[in-house]
Amino acid sequence: MLPFSSFTQSLKTMKSAGVLAAVFSLSILFSHATSAEEKLPFLTFNPPSYVTSIMTGSTNFVGQDVGDMSFVVFVGEINGVDSNGVHPVKFTLPSGDYFGVEYDPTLTSLNGRSVSNADWTYSSVGGLHTFTYIGNGGIFPGDTYSFVGVNATFVRPLREEVTLQVDLDPSAGGQVSSPRASDSDVILY
Repeated sequence: MLPFSSFTQSLKTMKSAGVLAAVFSLSILFSHATSAEEKLPFLTFNPPSYVTSIMTGSTNFVGQDVGDMSFVVFVGEINGVDSNGVHPVKFTLPSGDYFGVEYDPTLTSLNGRSVSNADWTYSSVGGLHTFTYIGNGGIFPGDTYSFVGVNATFVRPLREEVTLQVDLDPSAGGQVSSPRASDSDVILY
């Protein structure tokens, strides 16, 4: 896991664009309570919030039947709260005849970026390529980010363009909402 440093400024900009934290307060007062000690304190819940981005290189494969394309997926937690350990942090990519993935858990660098593939597991089930965070005992630390390197092969589909989209699991790490739960890029054939 890498601590936010150079991403802090851009994430602060994103924070100002929308609500990133959901804070729920619950106050339970008993009518028979006679002192402050007998009243339950406020219960405050501040969940983690994750953002993602897909970073592709060339996306233009016009005139090619098959194209090798590697890309990096960014996942970061922006509320400073660790994942809850119950709901794993995971993201998915589409699966289809036009898109194949070769995942290498030993990969440490891709497209000039350090990646932490050893912290993620890969599976292909139900028409989706699914990546699940397993580093740090499955607890994604708050205020950190991770890059995942994906080696992919694109095969010309029947149409001229395809959207490649990465989607975070809506309940990833116990989050309630995300300002950027998905990202996409268009692949031209």
